[in-house]
Amino acid sequence: MKIHWVNPSFLDYRVPLYKAINELADGNFHVTYSKNRVPERIVNKIEAALGENAHGLSEERIIQIGKQGNFANQGVNIPLQKGLIKAISSVEADIMITEGFFQWAPFAGYVSKRLKIPLWVAYERTKHTERFCPFWRTAYRRVFDKMVNGYLVNGNLTEEYLVDNLKVNNKPIVKGCMSADSEGLANQVRQMTDESIQKFKKKLNLQKGLTFLFVGQLIDRKGVLPLLNAWQKHALMNPEDNLLLIGTGDQEQSLKQKFEHLPSVFFLGSIDYDQIYQYYAAADVFVMPTLEDNWSLVVPEAMACGLPVATTFYNGCYPELITEGVNGFVFDSLREEDIIRTLQAFNVMDLNSMGNNSIKIESNFSTQVVAERIFQAMQDSFKLK
Repeated sequence: MKIHWVNPSFLDYRVPLYKAINELADGNFHVTYSKNRVPERIVNKIEAALGENAHGLSEERIIQIGKQGNFANQGVNIPLQKGLIKAISSVEADIMITEGFFQWAPFAGYVSKRLKIPLWVAYERTKHTERFCPFWRTAYRRVFDKMVNGYLVNGNLTEEYLVDNLKVNNKPIVKGCMSADSEGLANQVRQMTDESIQKFKKKLNLQKGLTFLFVGQLIDRKGVLPLLNAWQKHALMNPEDNLLLIGTGDQEQSLKQKFEHLPSVFFLGSIDYDQIYQYYAAADVFVMPTLEDNWSLVVPEAMACGLPVATTFYNGCYPELITEGVNGFVFDSLREEDIIRTLQAFNVMDLNSMGNNSIKIESNFSTQVVAERIFQAMQDSFKLK
């Protein structure tokens, strides 16, 4: 059985997953992607992982229509990739996976129907991320669904969107198909001694209270501004707590101007990935106040490192990854009092126990477990061909 995943753009976390699926498929897993969209470091990684099974295409052009933004459904991008249908067809796959409904999906769908092979869609969106989805997009997705044999999705919220909004029925929807590349990061954290962690905390000049960590872009969609507004009041009640902010973005300067004077807030900018494990080791709680995310990968990363997590109802991963009061809390980042209540709650919790629970929950979404889940779905679909 030869599996072909058509995905024009992906980041580092997908490479270990693709490598694991290829091993399960005895070397019969292929990926076709755009070298114009994927950073060079990832091109090198995917070629090292898959060898000749990694099919990178060049000379893609993108036509942008409408205003582009950080939130979903802002503007339209139309890809023009020379030789795409030929490249997809040349793999001669037994089963096809495409990323989403648009981009290169129509071309993968066309080839799958021509070859009379099953077509699966890997999909991440939720009702919340698609709350402003125009009618024409929804109508197009419903039409595309007619040629789809099944879906690989992140979790419950994506399944709800497919069933309720796109009217998908009588088709397999396999949940738990998103994994973070967290194993290496977690191993680095475990290798740090208590002495080295305390030394690093001293280097950062942290206060003696709890240390909350945010890792992400400093942009409107990530909800950092409402977090910091709430933090000002939290710090009055817990003056020795710390908030570490790792990342950059178009809100960075305005946030610094308003909050950098607070002794408990640390703007750390961009941190090299090879060094970021030290910050996870130094933290007591991970916080992701996002206003819109399909599945924040930094959440399972933090969980694998043994951290309790606070995230929002607007984060598509919360039903699967956060058990209220067990390994974290879910809050509404548009309600300041809810943010304050959540931050306060960690000061009276057994954080070691919560962190251990995070590790257990995240293990069901490890690279190997997710690869096996996807491969099994492909085997089952191929048998029905």
